[in-house]
Amino acid sequence: MLIDTFMSLIPIGCLVLLVSVVGIISILWTDIKGAPYVATPRQTVRQMLELAGVGPQDVVYDLGSGDGRVLWLATQEFGACAVGVEIDPFRYVWTKLLIRFKNLQAKADVIRADFFKVDLSAATVVTAYLLRDTNRKLMEKLARELPPGARVVSRKYIFPGWDIVREDPFEELYVYKMGSKSDSF
Repeated sequence: MLIDTFMSLIPIGCLVLLVSVVGIISILWTDIKGAPYVATPRQTVRQMLELAGVGPQDVVYDLGSGDGRVLWLATQEFGACAVGVEIDPFRYVWTKLLIRFKNLQAKADVIRADFFKVDLSAATVVTAYLLRDTNRKLMEKLARELPPGARVVSRKYIFPGWDIVREDPFEELYVYKMGSKSDSF
C-alpha cells in the first residue's frame, strides 16, 4: 500500500520539477537577452501610456512584453493598436491567449522574437522596462528606425544623452521624443 502511494506521487513530483526547471530557464533566458521579467503594476503602465500621450492614432510596441498588460491597457483604455515583442516562449503563449480571451485580435498582437531583430518603424510609441545596458544598446536602433515624433517611454532606466520631454520621477518614468536634438547619432 505504501509503495503504491509513493509510486502515484512520482508523476506529480516530475511535473513540479519540470515546471520549476522551465521557470528558471525562462527567467535566465530573458535576463541574458535584455532584461529579467519583472511585472509593472497596472497603474504604472497606465501612467507610462498617459505620459507618452497614447491615443487611438498610435501604434504601441512593448519591448519585452511579458504578460501583455501594456498591450491590453493600450488597446482597451487608450484605443491604440499594440504589438508586444517577447522572446520567452511561455510568456508569448500567455499573451497570445490573453489577446484571444480579451477579444483584442483586431488591435493587439505579440511577436515571439528578439526585439533587437524586429523592425520598429511602424511604432509611434515604444515602451521599455529594460536594463541600463540594454537601453544603451537599443539607442541606435530606435534612432534609426522610429519616425520623427515617435515617443519612447522607459521605466526605471534612462536613455543616456537623450532629452527627456516628460517624466514622473516618483515612478521613474521617462519619455523621449524622436527628432529632438539629442536622440540621433
